[in-house]
Amino acid sequence: MPDSHPHPYEHQPPHRPSRLARRTTPPPVRPAPPNLRVLAYIGLALTAIVVALAMPYVIGYLIQLVTS
Repeated sequence: MPDSHPHPYEHQPPHRPSRLARRTTPPPVRPAPPNLRVLAYIGLALTAIVVALAMPYVIGYLIQLVTS
């Protein structure tokens, strides 16, 4: 009869497939991750522009709500 509760997960280190030759040289060095700081600044600038363009409409809508 199978167990009613699953066994806890046990981590097993990865194994190289037997069909591949054993590696004799270390793996290549990975390049550094890209610098996304410029994209963050562009996103902040676009957000500021959208907020600046939307402000007159928001203020007008609030004035219309208060006066009516």
